Amino acid sequence: MAPIALLLALLLTGFVRGAESEWSLRICCYLLAASVLYLSYPLSREDFVNSSYFAVCISVYYLVFNFLVSGREMLEYFFLIPTALFILPILFVTIHMKYREPAALFRKDAQWCCAEEDSRTVYSAIVLLMVILTLVLSGKNASPSVFCILAFVLFVLDVVLHYKAYTGYTMMIGHKKERRIQTIMITNGHGPNLYPEIEEDILQKSYSRVEQVMREKKPFLKEKFTLEEMSDILRINKVYISRSVNKYTGKNFRQFVNWHRVLYAAEVMRDDPWLRVLEVAFMSGFHSQVTFNLAFRMFLNETPSDMLARLRLTAHRRKVSRNVEEEAPDTEAPSSQDGRK
Repeated sequence: MAPIALLLALLLTGFVRGAESEWSLRICCYLLAASVLYLSYPLSREDFVNSSYFAVCISVYYLVFNFLVSGREMLEYFFLIPTALFILPILFVTIHMKYREPAALFRKDAQWCCAEEDSRTVYSAIVLLMVILTLVLSGKNASPSVFCILAFVLFVLDVVLHYKAYTGYTMMIGHKKERRIQTIMITNGHGPNLYPEIEEDILQKSYSRVEQVMREKKPFLKEKFTLEEMSDILRINKVYISRSVNKYTGKNFRQFVNWHRVLYAAEVMRDDPWLRVLEVAFMSGFHSQVTFNLAFRMFLNETPSDMLARLRLTAHRRKVSRNVEEEAPDTEAPSSQDGRK
């Protein structure tokens, strides 16, 4: 909805600004601005937060200069040329995502990720060509009717980009083929939710594999163990890992990791109750004693210090009991000899 909101805000600020002329060219600029936001919509392997920062920055830029500039030349310098420049980082991110990690090209969802990235590249090239065409027509002082036709073409392009972002389809290889690719990905533990009954089985298998890794390899002992690292270990989409953990434990991934750390810490303390709290915290993967205390109390309803005190008291009582049992035969021996005498 961000591109639609930007488009409406640009129209509103342009109306408030009271620009009497160049409205057909302005509408073309506004539609191109919306296209840039559509192109920045995050793909499967991208961080949504970074895309949001980019979208907010360019939206603020367009709104500020739309209120300040007027005239055809100003629109060229402050709208069309920056729009062309805004597309360049989008293309850079697309290429970087595709080739930053060779192993990603051999993942089971690589086919779909490549289709998404190729689709964005094609549409970025189309929008860039439309920006250049608008610049050329503006430089030649084309009539408003020409810009009205161009605005209609840009509106159609924005509708296609909106549908692409809303549905998740690439709009390049056909719906049936895309559904087939996504179905294959689902059966391998990747992709969007097309069939709930298949996804339920995938989530269960994903959680079983996550638990197996946590039990056998104990990756949580690493201080900064992340969801991305678990995804790389299992070669499963991090969305499925997060959803499976949340479904079967009611925790997010960070809480899930801390839960395993706390259970491991409790086991360590039972083995050696004479350890210090800070030593147990570092041994269990926590980066500070404060975090360890908070997590321990949240999951086991007592502090590590209380548990250590209780375990030490139990260990001391057992030691005293063993000493009493060892000394008992020695005290009974003289009485038996006296009886025989």
